Formats: sequence, structure tokens, C-alpha cells
Amino acid sequence: MSNIKLAIVGATGAVGREFLRILAEQQFPAENLFLVASSKSAGKAIKYFEKIIEIEDLQLFDFSKASVAFFSAGSSVAESHASQAIEKGCTVIDNSSFFRNRDDLELIVPEVNGSRLEDLNLPAIIANPNCSTAQMVVALKPFHDLFNIKRVDVATYQSVSGTGQSASEELKEQSRKILDGEEHSNNVYPVQIAFNTLPLAGDILENNYSEEEMKLTTETKKIFSDDIEVSATCVRVPVQRGHGEVIHLETEKEINLEEVKDSINNQNGLILCDSDEDFFPTPVTHAEKSNEVFIGRLRKDLWKDNRANFWIVSDNLRKGAAWNSYQILSSLIKNKSHELLNDEYAEVGDPIDARLNLAVSYIEMGKAYDAKAIIYEVFDLSPNFEQKNKADSLLQKINDQGS
Repeated sequence: MSNIKLAIVGATGAVGREFLRILAEQQFPAENLFLVASSKSAGKAIKYFEKIIEIEDLQLFDFSKASVAFFSAGSSVAESHASQAIEKGCTVIDNSSFFRNRDDLELIVPEVNGSRLEDLNLPAIIANPNCSTAQMVVALKPFHDLFNIKRVDVATYQSVSGTGQSASEELKEQSRKILDGEEHSNNVYPVQIAFNTLPLAGDILENNYSEEEMKLTTETKKIFSDDIEVSATCVRVPVQRGHGEVIHLETEKEINLEEVKDSINNQNGLILCDSDEDFFPTPVTHAEKSNEVFIGRLRKDLWKDNRANFWIVSDNLRKGAAWNSYQILSSLIKNKSHELLNDEYAEVGDPIDARLNLAVSYIEMGKAYDAKAIIYEVFDLSPNFEQKNKADSLLQKINDQGS
């Protein structure tokens, strides 16, 4: 991944900063990173590892400098700037709702439908689902694969960080003032959120469902099948981070819970909480700052053999946004590295072959360290067996010379 140039649009927001933390955990090099935000934040700086990276103005940023851009700055920014990035050859992974329902664009949760990326022509716009949808479809996949889901009824319990940083601050401030017996105000939500629950997430639409509830419906159908019926009720709760969901589903076939558990245990990104000591995962104890979806309280319906109930939690800033985007990026690099590379090697035919030729030159010049650095890039980037075999031979040659 070391030669992929990446821009983060909305780098100063909650999701943008979480994406930066993930990149740091994965040791993404600072020199290949561009931080982009509005003119209000332009010129400020963010520390990444030991390097100070200056934030660039979105209106002035040249997307030709990046191979991929992660957008987390809202629908209006996605609408106005994603197409500009594509025109400059930069693939966009967008976290807003703007592109999710476009029939000509992919809506991706890598554990569920990541294979759709394999045939994608780049540059392209790839949509991230809503945070509640992302964790739900990961948990639904074992049931759908085994028994074919017909209907899902879900109630969500969503943390305030899903609304944004201002909502997190409002919850802290309201809680403190209420405990201290002081007057408090509501600015983000229509009523007090501290010590309360709000059965409202997003505006109410003409059908009396909220925007968030309809996202769960339309996005789940797009990811799985238009035949699945989804009905949702979304509730905002006084939790800082991590969403919980109660899910009741109905399948075409009789549900075998042991088969479901085996499937869960074999699925990436999904952790079953099923022991006597650990059967009810929570946002605080399990989800916060984790990349996985946790599933517990798994049980069959009392009346129908083709129905089941369970509870899930996940970090809405991670699996619900930044981590899902990073997984998409990783998949693109694994399968589409030749299309993403836009550095100096790409100007000399096949970028992987160009690297190998340069490594040969370095070996002949006695620059073993530089040659090894390039060879390791080939191992990371190339899906081609012959190229990897050549890289392995060159590495062996270096080791033989050093012995």
C-alpha cells in the first residue's frame, strides 16, 4: 500500500479523524497522505506519526495528486466534488448518503458483497452504507446465506456520535449541568438527550418513517435483494459511541441455530457472544474502538421455526464508517493495484515490471537496501504469480550476495 496516494476529504470531522487513526494503526506512510477540508480549516495542521500535515483547501485541491479519495464531508460536498475527483483519475470512497441509491454505483460492505469490487473499472465512485446498515447486513449474512431472509424488523439504539461532534458535546454538557442542578439547553436535538431516549433519527418523511429508518430499508435491499422486506424504528440514545440493534427476522427455510453459530464463527468481522459469561455485548464493553460487529442474545422465535431474534453492537465511527472505507481501500489495492498506481512508475509501462527492473538496477549498483524496499512493494501490490516469483528470486539473490 506504500505507493498509493490517498486524500481524506473532511479530515477534521469525527469520521475523518477516525480514518486517520486507522491509517496510523495500519502504518500508512505520511508522505502519501493529503488532508483536505473546507476553507475554514485550510492552513491548520494535524499531527500524523511524527509528521505535521497541513490541511489543504477543498476548493483548491488537485485530485490528480491522489489515487483514492475518502470523502466524509456530507452529501453536498460529495455532489459537488466527487465527479471532479473522477475526472482527475482519482477513485472516490464516499461516506455520505448521496450516491448510495444510484443504480449505476456500488454500495459496498466488504464482508457481504465485496466481490463486486473485483470487476469494477477505475476510477469509480464507491458508496459506503449508513452506519446502522453496515453493521446489520454483516449480521444478516449468515442467515441469508443459509436460509434466505424474507423480512427484517429492526429497532436501533444509536449513539450521539452518529449525529456529529456537536451532539457528543451537547450530551456531555447536558449531563454535567443536570447532575449539578444547573439550567441546560438543547441545540442539536429538539429535546434533551441526556438521560433520555429520542425515537427520532433524521427528518420525518411523507410515509411517517424517518430518513434513518428508510436508509436501513433501501440500502439493505440494494446490498442483498430487492425481495427482502425491511421495517425499522431508529432511536437516539445518550451513549457517546457505538450503535445497538434489536433484530427480528423471518426466513424462507426453518432456522437451525447451530448452523447459524458455525457460520458466524467462520465469518470475518462478526463475533458471536454466546458464553455464560459473555452473551450480551454492549457499546461500551465490546463495540467502542473495535472494528467488528458483535452478536448476542441469539434465540429462535417462540412461535415460528423460520424466525429468530438477536442483538448486535458495533462502533458506528469504525465499522459504520471509517473501517468499512479502509476495507474497501484494501480490497481495491489487492485487486486493482495497477489501476490505482499513479506515481513515477506508472509512466513506464506496467508499474510492477518497472519496479522489478529498477530493483535489478539497484542490485547491480550494490544498493541492496533500496532494492529490498522495492521488492517488498511488489509483494504487497502485485496479484501476478510470475511477478511475485521474480521478486522472490531477486530477494534470494540479495541474500546470497550478503552471505
